[in-house]
Amino acid sequence: MLFFFPLDDAGGKKKMPKSNQENLPAEKSFGFVDYIPAAVKHNAHGWSIEYHAIDPYTGKLKRHAVKLNVLRKRYAHVADFKQHVARICVQINGQLAGGWTPFGESRNARMLMPVRMVADTYIKEKESELRPDTMRSYKSFRNVFTDWVDRECKDLPIGSFGRLLAVRFMDDLFAGGLRGRSFNNRLKQGRAFFSWCVEKCYAKENPFASIKAKREDPKKRIPVPPDARQRITDYLKDRNPGMLTLYQLVFDSLIRPMEAWRLTVGHVHLAEGYIHISEDISKTHYSRIATLTPDLVERLRVMTDGHGPEEYLFGPRYSPGQKHIRYQNFREDWDRVRTELQLPAEMQLYSLRDTGINEMLKSGIDALTVLQHADHHDLSITTRYANHADPHLVETISTKAPRF
Repeated sequence: MLFFFPLDDAGGKKKMPKSNQENLPAEKSFGFVDYIPAAVKHNAHGWSIEYHAIDPYTGKLKRHAVKLNVLRKRYAHVADFKQHVARICVQINGQLAGGWTPFGESRNARMLMPVRMVADTYIKEKESELRPDTMRSYKSFRNVFTDWVDRECKDLPIGSFGRLLAVRFMDDLFAGGLRGRSFNNRLKQGRAFFSWCVEKCYAKENPFASIKAKREDPKKRIPVPPDARQRITDYLKDRNPGMLTLYQLVFDSLIRPMEAWRLTVGHVHLAEGYIHISEDISKTHYSRIATLTPDLVERLRVMTDGHGPEEYLFGPRYSPGQKHIRYQNFREDWDRVRTELQLPAEMQLYSLRDTGINEMLKSGIDALTVLQHADHHDLSITTRYANHADPHLVETISTKAPRF
């Protein structure tokens, strides 16, 4: 790029008065040049990137500065900071050469921070709001996303991550074998992260917003019919009554396995016949009352006798204790029992809750009551469980349906 400066009579550069340097007529002062490249500046006020570009409203060159003091604090060494800012200058100059002008849009130092730094800030903020088990999925997305950015465009400023890069990121996940629900979960996580970025002024728009979700395959869970539940009861009632109590809580009281894992003896109210699912252990973060059947009341009475309210309901060996049982034991032990009884692999632990909802709806209990008992926020979620395959559907319709 050639620069044409006005010359004085002696052939040297004519020094321009300071008052004229902010708004310069492009064609008179700089020939055909419509910008002055970005450069790093450091003075008593701190660090900044400065450059001149055409103001479309006046047609004149106008100085533009982006303060970098906040960004500078992110780096322990000034050399690393300068290296990052130099890459930003190259990017800005490329945009200026293509005819871009900063005037009419807002740019700030937050948009110049590297993607990884912003993602770490996002995780730190969420850690103060969410439970550790919830944070696992947030941290998983952060790791996958920032590793991809480091491979494809290391130290990319967050404000430069646009829709094209978002599409490439999701395409790479799909090419790597991510399908259906897993793909859509990553897409939701990307949208959530950039919604936060927009809110916090790290980005101007959400690059994941217009990417379409993939069609999801139905969940591979089937109901646990009465005969299978009876076989499970017969197998566990003497071997491990605590494990049987867990399965009854999931089926009868519609308590989610993770919620049951967090319960303490103090949450159990036997005289009133319910378990209080407090908001700090509920999946939906809303407290609710989980009703107990008379059989469960008696089982829990025996199970909790002599144990303090602070003890976990399901400690080691599914008995109350000061320590949790490993949550992974819930799934592993269910798989072992299912295998021992030669039940289908599609009968998962969560199938007990699905089946409980399904059978409550078909027993004549109104959907609103089941919604409240199941802790759903929408009736459509509750009624969706009525779509599970019913092996007795033909018999029920042929014997009970009204005739023509």
